[in-house]
Amino acid sequence: MNMKLQKWIKWLKLINEEITQLVIARNIFWSVQEMIKKNKDIQKPSSFYEYLAYTYIAFIVMGIRRQIKNDYQSISLVRLLSEIAEQPQIISRKYFKSLYQVSAVEFLADNDFNQFCINSGDEFISREMVINDICHLREVARVLEVFADKMIAHLDKKKPKVIPSFQNVDETIEFLDKLYIKYHLMFHAESMETLMPVYQYDWKQIFDFPWRIKTIKRKNVKLRKLKADR
Repeated sequence: MNMKLQKWIKWLKLINEEITQLVIARNIFWSVQEMIKKNKDIQKPSSFYEYLAYTYIAFIVMGIRRQIKNDYQSISLVRLLSEIAEQPQIISRKYFKSLYQVSAVEFLADNDFNQFCINSGDEFISREMVINDICHLREVARVLEVFADKMIAHLDKKKPKVIPSFQNVDETIEFLDKLYIKYHLMFHAESMETLMPVYQYDWKQIFDFPWRIKTIKRKNVKLRKLKADR
């Protein structure tokens, strides 16, 4: 296997882990918001809610920022796509079809590869397609990148002109999710719908129990213990 192709596959695995964390964080955040929405008893101003929202946004925008920076010192989705755009011939029809060998769906290989080509039957993926994906990702994430640079990574003297909305965040994560899935298919001939995993346990169960034990209850327990000792 081509050495650069091996490197790209290793990078893709790391990028998978990074974007998966963003997808999970988004799911957890909105699941908690839904619980709050359904429970009138906790629908009241709270510094905890402000902290939760700020922490979520800070984590998400920095995670997105990492994926759209083309920094030669780090690994990101944009850097991966940029390298692919420079040498698209490395991902060839021959390589892609080899992933289908001795498979029940081997007959689908050519048709599946065509979605990455300008013309049906091209021997390599389309450079233009990869460049368009980079441009689209940067466009979708632009507001978040500026916010991360000026407000999260450090405090800039000039504040961003546009403050990102939760919709901006959701749209960017959704696009990152779809874009990863596309290139995962290209590299591994494996199809998936989303990076969002299926929980193997009920993570919401912790909310079925009170988190705070009132001090007065603890005092009563100590008093009863003292009486018992006497």
